[in-house]
This record gives sequence, structure tokens and C-alpha cells, in this order.
Amino acid sequence: MRLQAIKDFRFRGFPLSPGNIFEAPEDAGLVLVDQDYAILFNLEDPSKRSVGVFGELIPEVPAVELNPTSDSMPLIGGSGSFSVIITGPGISGTWTAEQDAVATWLTITDPTVPQTEDGHVSYTVSPNGGAPRAANIYVNGKTFSIDQTGT
Repeated sequence: MRLQAIKDFRFRGFPLSPGNIFEAPEDAGLVLVDQDYAILFNLEDPSKRSVGVFGELIPEVPAVELNPTSDSMPLIGGSGSFSVIITGPGISGTWTAEQDAVATWLTITDPTVPQTEDGHVSYTVSPNGGAPRAANIYVNGKTFSIDQTGT
């Protein structure tokens, strides 16, 4: 199947610009992935005439909403949580919570595996014996920010 890009996106790691023609599998609507937004593309016949809009790209992971989007922790540390609500389609059908690798004082306690339904992310923050600090937890491209007071 020949497709023509209408907007900038990546297909199998290669950047494509509007007007670029590329080969894609028959189930391209489920395979083509753009991480930022759904994109339309045109189906092309062998003579390179456009025969109309083929479909909409589906992101690799579903869009999510976080509530709340930040938290502040006291010097002594503590625990907290936030909600994750799936708001759009995604090929994987899952969301995953990951934290800043350098924030060893922050621990995601639950969930520790990908999730397929709305849920909560629970975390703990260790006591702080130094300067104020901040870190993030990422869920499918959304950011939850945590800051902690210092001595």
C-alpha cells in the first residue's frame, strides 16, 4: 500500500514530510504511529494520484489525564498518589508510570506493571537532609511533578 504524508511524522523510525510517498502494510491504520498527535495520510494508487483520505494514525500508547498534576512534600517525606484517566485510543492499550532515574529519593510503589484501565499511581518520598529537590513521574507523555522542602 502506498501512502502519502499530509503532516510531519515518523514511520518505522524515518521522518516523513508532507507530500512524501511511502510503502506501508495493509493494516497501516493500526501500525503507523505518531507520538504527539493523530495524523491523516492519503492512499495512493500506482499512478500516484490521490484517491482520498485513508485513515487516522493511532498513537502507540493511549492519551491520559493526570489528576492532580503535582504535589509538595515536607522535609520528613511521605507518600501520595494521583489518578490516571485514559482519554484516547492507543495501540498498546496500556499506561505505565516511570520516574526520573536520578531521583533515588522517590519510589513508585504501585503500579509496577503496565495498566489497561484508569487507576492510581502511588509513590513515596524519603526524608530530605539537604537542599530542596524536585522530580517527575511520567505517564504516557504526561508529567506529574513532585517537590520537597529542604533543610
